[in-house]
Amino acid sequence: MGSERVLMYHAVGTRSAAHDPHNLFVPPESLRGQLRALLDRGWTPLTLDAYLRGDSPSRSVLLTFDDGYQAFLDEGLPVLRELDVPATVFVLSGLLGGRSGWMPEMPDEPLVDADGVRRLVAAGLDVECHGWDHSHLAGTDPETLTRNVTDAARALAELTGRTPRAYAYPYGDHDAAARRAVAEAGFEVAFSVHEGVGRFAVPRVDITSIDTDLTFRMKTWRAYPALRRLSGHAPALRSGLHSMIGRAPRR
Repeated sequence: MGSERVLMYHAVGTRSAAHDPHNLFVPPESLRGQLRALLDRGWTPLTLDAYLRGDSPSRSVLLTFDDGYQAFLDEGLPVLRELDVPATVFVLSGLLGGRSGWMPEMPDEPLVDADGVRRLVAAGLDVECHGWDHSHLAGTDPETLTRNVTDAARALAELTGRTPRAYAYPYGDHDAAARRAVAEAGFEVAFSVHEGVGRFAVPRVDITSIDTDLTFRMKTWRAYPALRRLSGHAPALRSGLHSMIGRAPRR
């Protein structure tokens, strides 16, 4: 692990701006165009196994999808199969078959159930752990950590027959106690969003529904993560720059 890019998606599908105020749903045609652009430019999409080995070509990318939305299974998986691109999906062990109730603005998006997880595994995707119920882990109590790390990992292993190797912190939210709990639970790597701290908080670049071809290409630049961290101290500036460069239209 080192030079590989790690991209973070959530759901795949077409939703209105009113229904999806966080821009989590990337339309399938956008996903198809982004993946084709990566392949055309010589990028190598990685399985989790290849990522963990760390012997990948310099232009390598790990695609990750958080939360385990049913829409990803319905509309994202066909795109990945069409282009023969691997991906890692992070699911919530305690909310399988449930809905996105942790987001008051959009609480009704269905999540994959146990059969959906099996279908993802059968399709060759790496299905990994995103916690139990999407709780914040930074500054939480030991019981919440145990439920969202140890218990979540055990339940996922019982379902898939595979010991989960990767963890994605809900909200990208972590602290020393959360990182220690993930390491002690036997995970080999954990992913945050923008703030990275070694192997158990690897940063990712978020891809959203408002990304254009240009902004997507920019997000694969080597310097982008550092620029994103700097701009994170001035959210209004970051939003303004995104608007100047371009935003994909929303309904």
